[in-house]
Amino acid sequence: MTRRAVAILAALVAIGSAVAETRRVVIIKVDGLSDDLIERAMREQDPRTGRSRLPWAQRIFAENGVRMRNFYVRGISLSTPSWSLLDTGRPLQIHGNVEFDRYTLKPYDYMNFFPFYLDYALSRRVDMPGVEVLDDGGIPLLADHFPIAARWQSFELYQRGVRWRTLQNSLTNRFASRSVRDLIDEWATGFEMSNSVSEQLQRELIAKLADPNIAYLDYFTGDFDHIAHLTGDWASQRAVLQELDAFLGRVEVAIERSPLRDTTVLALVSDHGMNTDEQIYSQGFDLLGFFRSRAGGAHHVITNRYPMDEYKLRGLYPFVSEVVNESSESAYLRGQAKEYPTALLDLDGNERACVYLRNSALNAIQILQQQLAQKGVPNRIRAATARALMAQIDGRRAQWNLELAELGRQLADVRAKIAAAEPKVAAMKDVKWTEQQRADGMDQEQRRQAAALERLRSYEHGYSAWQAALKRILDVTEDDVLSGKAKQLVPHRVMGDLNSIHDLQNYVVGASVDGGLATMNYFDALTRIQVRNTQKDLAPTPVDFIGVRLPADQLADHPDAAVWLYASPQSQAIVMMRHPAGERRSYRYLPVCNLTQDAGGAIHFDSAEWRAGYPLHMFEDPALDTGGVARAEWLNGWHTDLEWLKAAHLTRYSNGVTGIIEEEIEHAPHEGFYAFTRRAAESDFIVFAKDHWNFNVRSFNPGGNHGSFLRISTHSTLMFSGGVDTGVPRGIGVEQPYDSYSFAPTILRLMNIAPLPSAAGSMPGPVIEELQQPLRPVK
Repeated sequence: MTRRAVAILAALVAIGSAVAETRRVVIIKVDGLSDDLIERAMREQDPRTGRSRLPWAQRIFAENGVRMRNFYVRGISLSTPSWSLLDTGRPLQIHGNVEFDRYTLKPYDYMNFFPFYLDYALSRRVDMPGVEVLDDGGIPLLADHFPIAARWQSFELYQRGVRWRTLQNSLTNRFASRSVRDLIDEWATGFEMSNSVSEQLQRELIAKLADPNIAYLDYFTGDFDHIAHLTGDWASQRAVLQELDAFLGRVEVAIERSPLRDTTVLALVSDHGMNTDEQIYSQGFDLLGFFRSRAGGAHHVITNRYPMDEYKLRGLYPFVSEVVNESSESAYLRGQAKEYPTALLDLDGNERACVYLRNSALNAIQILQQQLAQKGVPNRIRAATARALMAQIDGRRAQWNLELAELGRQLADVRAKIAAAEPKVAAMKDVKWTEQQRADGMDQEQRRQAAALERLRSYEHGYSAWQAALKRILDVTEDDVLSGKAKQLVPHRVMGDLNSIHDLQNYVVGASVDGGLATMNYFDALTRIQVRNTQKDLAPTPVDFIGVRLPADQLADHPDAAVWLYASPQSQAIVMMRHPAGERRSYRYLPVCNLTQDAGGAIHFDSAEWRAGYPLHMFEDPALDTGGVARAEWLNGWHTDLEWLKAAHLTRYSNGVTGIIEEEIEHAPHEGFYAFTRRAAESDFIVFAKDHWNFNVRSFNPGGNHGSFLRISTHSTLMFSGGVDTGVPRGIGVEQPYDSYSFAPTILRLMNIAPLPSAAGSMPGPVIEELQQPLRPVK
């Protein structure tokens, strides 16, 4: 045997017996940081030192770690949904920064920390709103895989509990280190509380690294996201990255000094990128103003914050989660904004906006009942109006009867859950917890169960009211409405069930001049919006396309789910998904035009040949990699999510085909009450903005935005570095594309931890295999 053969054999034996061990993971979460921008800063040379602008990131990840060059948001590039994917590894349950319950108007205000802190102080809640939703669905967080005593978590969207000592110490350090004069100056300009809290959290993380019992640490910073929203200036963005780099250096030094140095993995991850350009101001369009105007339906609109033109003293109140924005042009609800809002809108729209509209039939019923209440109307007109009102009810009767039956089943279920929970919560109410029990989180678990019980009671109260109102509508007769026996049929403050595509193409907005019903087509109205614009290369039409769920059973392919994308009558597409048992999901993109839905629910459309201009612009994108297969042929076929990611990740809209399904379709892990509440929080449609446009009505963010499927917004950051025993290789860049689904299972694989049972099933994302390289033989 030759010397070379002996060496190869010895290497193979060593590799075969090698063991990689990771006993601790440290995750630095950076909101809004795209891989392109951190790579740019790492490549730049500091003229003072001749080294990288980010010397620690360069050393930790570029020289001694792994950089994932093509890591993407699985769904929409928005913080709350994106972090949920990273923190769970399972399909989206939360689809926006705020969601609304259509039947109760309850806002799920996921990004508002202030009510959470107050409720925590009053022992009413223990987890952030997003965590509560995931808990209700039986979906564990990545942090839940570690005992409470073995984990440390900063303040973030998916946060369990509040460490008051952190806030106390941040205040102490903030004020103790300032002279009286400095404090007076800072009071005049505003205390930088977020900075003091961040500094305290950084100190705590560094200190925890010295404790070998802590196996999971994650730290969140939103500093880059904030500055990139405000300005496209690269020097300002780079300055924030340099502050991050200095923090990474302190973390690395602390890891090197820690007892778990050789078995610690450090990960840097972001939730999405940022559509920022030094040459272009991100331009905002006021969707709120559109929906309040006559052209947009003259809606009274509920938002979760005050809009930009409402920056009054009340607009600074941090505990608000509902603002009623009255329309002065309302055709039939003038002065009744609080009682009858007819649209709900997420003010933090960024490059997309979820729109909730009151069910069109409820509008028609209310308008017709108002006409019947008018005095002096001839009997024949009153009779015709009563028949028209009953026709509206009869047209929905079958659907509403099904909904009424479903409400009955779900309310029975929730009442049973309440009855089972009440004695358990009552029994724990007066328990005196020991210090050890508190350290194990038993006191928080008691409060968690009490908070869950209150949510169930709130649901039961709100859904019971809608059940009673729906029953009144279905029980009414023509004689009742003619005689005036039937009082106001449409209840206060309810959106009702989702509008169909037919409803949205024929949406009732008021009475017509001939006494009938005035309608509008929202797909045409939104995509035809044009504004004056003086910026070079920025389209005068802010809407890119609209996405809305499509009845899958109407399609010949028999998919499990489908979404219709509308850009114009001639530029439309249907994205379909099917998920055979035991197989990966597969997707197909079908170009169509002139899609309509008739009153009976049937879908009609014209087939279309492949050409440039369809939503997501896949056909004409030179970066689409079909592996040598003709584009039209490849695009006409079904492909798995991984095949789509590989083929399209470098295109302008990256993984938009799989992303639109992830965002639009509810993935409730099981039928039952939780699935019902998630369906009740669905919007009617999503409006997507064109490049460098945004719908962030509270602040149009001139620097940049995110929320679209544009690659600049979906391209995220993921880097790893590990001690010598972890098996993480050094100095490599991975070109293979991965998305959010892969993060949590990869962390668990590194730690050799089996995923916790979840109602959502197993984690669908592939583990990043490039991180699994054994290093040395077992001793």
